[in-house]
Amino acid sequence: MSKKQAKAEEHIENAQEAEFEVKGKDEEFALMAEELVVQKDKYVRLMAEFDNFKKRTAAEYLKMVEQANKGLMNDLIDVSEVFQKALDPNIPQDGAAFKDGIGLLYAKYSEILAKHGLESFGEVGDEFDPSLHDAMMKQPSDTIDAGKISVIFQRGYKLKSNIIRHAKVVVSDGKQ
Repeated sequence: MSKKQAKAEEHIENAQEAEFEVKGKDEEFALMAEELVVQKDKYVRLMAEFDNFKKRTAAEYLKMVEQANKGLMNDLIDVSEVFQKALDPNIPQDGAAFKDGIGLLYAKYSEILAKHGLESFGEVGDEFDPSLHDAMMKQPSDTIDAGKISVIFQRGYKLKSNIIRHAKVVVSDGKQ
């Protein structure tokens, strides 16, 4: 075989190998493109599923809040009806009996609030706690030690363990 012939055959072999490599890369590219389409489809479906989950969760949350409010409102309807009876002009009112009735009504109302997790805090003589109380001022006191609550302007309230209103208080400065 001549040098030219050997060189020609070598070029043919190299061209065939290059064609095989290109063909192999085309197949690899086609597989990668197919995998990309599959992954993109999975991604789109997952995003749609997540969006549906968010909507469903939000709807369930609203329904749960409505149910909680429904229970509280049913309990408060009883108190409202008693107020209506107490204010009925056709029912004669005795001052002492009216006051007793209002006391019972307040007790029922407080019981309902406690049942639903509301508790008040801030008593005269309690230690001042800035995380629970808002100090309106300091004032000397002969009967209450320094750093303790001497006057309550407004009671504080917790719903379960969350503070919903801080108590507004006067803090004792001790004896002068």
